Amino acid sequence: MKESQEQIASRLEQVFWSRGFAEPSVPELRAGAGVSMRTLYRHFPSREAMILGALEHRHRRYLSYVREGVTTPGLAAAEQLFDKLGGWMRITDGKECFFRQALAANPDSLDIEATVKRHKAELLKFFGELSGQAKFGSTLYLLHEGVTSCYAEMGEVAVEDAKQLVRQMFKADIDKRLL
Repeated sequence: MKESQEQIASRLEQVFWSRGFAEPSVPELRAGAGVSMRTLYRHFPSREAMILGALEHRHRRYLSYVREGVTTPGLAAAEQLFDKLGGWMRITDGKECFFRQALAANPDSLDIEATVKRHKAELLKFFGELSGQAKFGSTLYLLHEGVTSCYAEMGEVAVEDAKQLVRQMFKADIDKRLL
C-alpha cells in the first residue's frame, strides 16, 4: 500500500475495531478516516475494499508486533509469543479476533474469507518457524486462537496456561528423543 492508502487503512481499522463491521456506514467510515469521500473511494472503491484494507493493515501490524524481538527459534520464542499475545489482548481490551469479526459480519464475501484464511495460514507457518519445529506450529496456533477467544473471560490466566502447555510440549518432545 502507498503511504496515504496505509494511513486511511489504519484509520478504517480503528473505526471497524470500535464500531464493528456491520454498523458504520460509508459516510461514517469516511469521517473516521478523515478524508473526503472522493479520496476514500479512490483508495478503496467499495465498502468491502475498505474492510479488506483494514484487514491487510491489521495483518501486517500484528505480524510485525509478534515478530518483534524474536531472534532465535525455540521454547523462549514460543513463550514470548504468548507474552506478546497477552500484551496485544490488553491493548485491544480483550476483544475477539478482528479477522473473525470481519468474516462473521460478511459471511458471503469470498475476498474477506480468503483474506482471513491467508492471515491465519501465515500465522500457522510463522508459529512453526518461531518454535523451530514445524510440527509445533499447529499446537501453537490452536493455543493462540484459544487465548484470543477466551481472554475477555480469563485474562492473563489464559496466557500463563498457554505458556505452561508450551513448556510441556517442548519437554515431552525432548523426553521422547531421549528414549
